[in-house]
Amino acid sequence: MTGGTASGSAFLSPDGPLTGASTTVFWIFASATFLMVAASLGLAGREALRLGSTLPLVVFASAALWLPNEPFIDAALGFQYAVDAPATVFTLAGRVIPVSVLGVGAMFFLFTWFVYRMILSGTPTRRIVTVAVVAGVIDWPLEWLAIHYNVFEYYGDNPSRILGLPLTSMVQNCFVYVAMGSVLALCAPYMRGWRTLLFLPVIPGCYYTVALMCTWPAYLAFHAEWPTGVFVPLALIAGAMNAYIPLMLLRIATDRQRAGAAAGPGPAPGATAPSPAPPALPVGA
Repeated sequence: MTGGTASGSAFLSPDGPLTGASTTVFWIFASATFLMVAASLGLAGREALRLGSTLPLVVFASAALWLPNEPFIDAALGFQYAVDAPATVFTLAGRVIPVSVLGVGAMFFLFTWFVYRMILSGTPTRRIVTVAVVAGVIDWPLEWLAIHYNVFEYYGDNPSRILGLPLTSMVQNCFVYVAMGSVLALCAPYMRGWRTLLFLPVIPGCYYTVALMCTWPAYLAFHAEWPTGVFVPLALIAGAMNAYIPLMLLRIATDRQRAGAAAGPGPAPGATAPSPAPPALPVGA
């Protein structure tokens, strides 16, 4: 693996491109990606028909808009994909984006939608958190596998890495979907007709917010090249923020949902509100 180190720039650059990606491991990830993309397309279409609403399609489109954002967030995270990946989508800002990145948008839709539906169904908060944590923990060995076989890497002098995976990313992988699903639950009641289109930048915006706002203490230490004794406590604080802030959003969303349920049902989110019925004519008119 080509491990990068700090370059002293505002945004770290790796020492060199990552090479030596395992073709077998890459295609394992790519196969999982294709399955997730197919599942997300199927779920979005099914939910749109079931609900009679454009909301699932708009959320899917919002998640898909993550793709062109990938190179820019990678620069902040100190992350790169192998330049010799067997199949790439594009190169942007000097960074190779492989086909496996399509799975990121698919996960953003699938997990966001699942959390949203759990909030709407009144699922206890503890169960939502358990599902999110299990999903995040399952991701850890997959990332370790990809890091070990040079499919991607977190570069730079980051003492919080565990087998190559930063502690902050481990926590973030568990709770970022909680944040996205909670924001969707808070926005959905106001998304009627054309106004659903205003949601398009929200899923990428949620990731930027969680990745940067919740993790800034660790990124500050990372990009400033602070020593381990300073870095590790800041990484622990950032890890706690990556859990606490999404959980705070979840509490707000679940409280709002309970209040709305007590007030009675409204029109389906994403649907055009029906026009008021005309006044009844007098009998015999």
